[in-house]
Formats: sequence, C-alpha cells, structure tokens
Amino acid sequence: MALWLEDVRGESGRTWSIARHAEHARRLGAAHGAALTHGADGSGSADGIRGANDAHGAEGIHGAEGIHGAAPGRDRPWLSRRFLRDYISAQTVGQELLDDDTAWRHPLVRDHFPAGVREAMVRLRQDREWFLGIMESLPRVFSHLDQWPANVVSHGPDSALIDWAFAGDGALGEDLGNYIPDTVWDLFLPAARLPELAATAYEAHVHGLRESGWRGDERLVRLGMCASAVKYDWLAPLMLARADEARQPDYGGKGEVVAERRYRERGLAFAFLAGWAAEARALAPLLGFPPAPTGR
Repeated sequence: MALWLEDVRGESGRTWSIARHAEHARRLGAAHGAALTHGADGSGSADGIRGANDAHGAEGIHGAEGIHGAAPGRDRPWLSRRFLRDYISAQTVGQELLDDDTAWRHPLVRDHFPAGVREAMVRLRQDREWFLGIMESLPRVFSHLDQWPANVVSHGPDSALIDWAFAGDGALGEDLGNYIPDTVWDLFLPAARLPELAATAYEAHVHGLRESGWRGDERLVRLGMCASAVKYDWLAPLMLARADEARQPDYGGKGEVVAERRYRERGLAFAFLAGWAAEARALAPLLGFPPAPTGR
C-alpha cells in the first residue's frame, strides 16, 4: 500500500500571532458557514442545519443514543460520530483524585491553580452528561475535531489543516472551542492572553459564518464554543496525578517544561474554561435547553 501526502510548507500555528489565529478562525467559520448554508451535498438552508429532526432546545437534548443525524452529506462509515463523548470517556488517569483533598494540596496545584478551580472542575464533571447532550443537539457540521496550532500551517494567505484522523460529525462552534484553549495547554500562547484570543477569534469566526451566507442564531455558535469546555474535564485530574512526576515533558516529549510554569499556565486556562462553562449554563436555557443539573 502506498500513501501519498502533500508537502505543505509554511509557518506552524505554534508560532502564530493572535491576529493570525483569528484569520484562521474566520476561514474556519466561512467553511462551516458554506456547509451549513448550502449543505455538504449542495443543498440546505440559510438558517443552518440542526440534525436529523431539525430541532434544538428542550426536545433536542439527548444522551449517548439520542444524537441527531450526522452533518448532511458526511454520514460515511469512515468518519467519526460522537467523537467528543468517546474522547472524554477514554481519558481516565487520575479521575479518582478529583475529590481527593491531599491531591489538591500538592504545592504545584495549591500554589499555581487559581482559587475556585477545584470547585469548577468538580462541577464540570457533575454536569458532564448535560454538556455532552448540549453538544450532541446543536446544529451539525462536518468538523476536523482536532483543531489546534500544531495541526495548522499558514500556506500563503490560507491555512492548511493536517491530521484529519478524527474528522466527522461535530457541533457548530466545536472546532473553535477546541482550538482556542489548545493554544495554551502546550504553551504556544500565554494563558493570560486567552481572553484576548477568545474574543478576537470568536468575532472573526462569526464574521466568516456570516460572509458565507449563514443566517442562523449566533447564540448557537457561542453555546457550542463555550460548552466545548467539557472536552477538558479530564485534564485537571491528570494534572493532579502527575504532580509528583520528576520529569514534565514538553510537546513531543523531546524536552522538558518547568513544572511551575506548566501548572501556572494550565491553572489559568482551567479558570478561563470555568467561565465558558458558566456562560454555557446561563445561555442554554435561553435557547430552550433544560438547565444544567447543578443550576446556573
């Protein structure tokens, strides 16, 4: 068997400016908007696609067996379905530590995680099924599902995405909700700049959706992005489990990262995601979804 791959040359997203990240977000929005407006097979409506029964809200939130139909024209056996649910379920390291007082008192955690992170991560876990139901009930669009700076290269004015292994059915806003925090986990961008990146990238993403003709409810995009915080509910327990490890490898495992820096940056990112989760809990009922189990 032979596998032919294009040699894409350009600047890796790992070194991009916020402005360049925002341009990628705009182009991503334009691509999703075109699919939502015209359909992956050339059909569809300007109001967007809401899955098999064209519904969202209280009647459109389901568990693992109730996911809406895949993105139109993309229901192929080799494309992923329920990726977010499967991905989270496979991450189990340190889960028993989420309620462990000793683990949270470790100096790396105690000194570098902002106040309130523990409560926010515990609450995110308690609402996990609700968040997954929201994500599985939002408008569907063909998605990359592994959008992060290491998987994108600037190719002239364009962005070239690589590593399509997870591609398939995703929620509107999900790719963006993955991309933004993933600029920080491996220290490509300082966590202190997350609010700036998120605001700039979201505005650009919506602009891309609109310029491609999508006229749906922008709040659905916002909800998809914010509810994507659930993708990382496993990462805090993993950090608790690895706090005693002498070696903290960098991305790729060839070098090391100063432990204090890693825990400080990720702690700030967890606090940021707590804000997204809170926004999703407040926004969802306004769109007809049931309230989160832990309330607003």
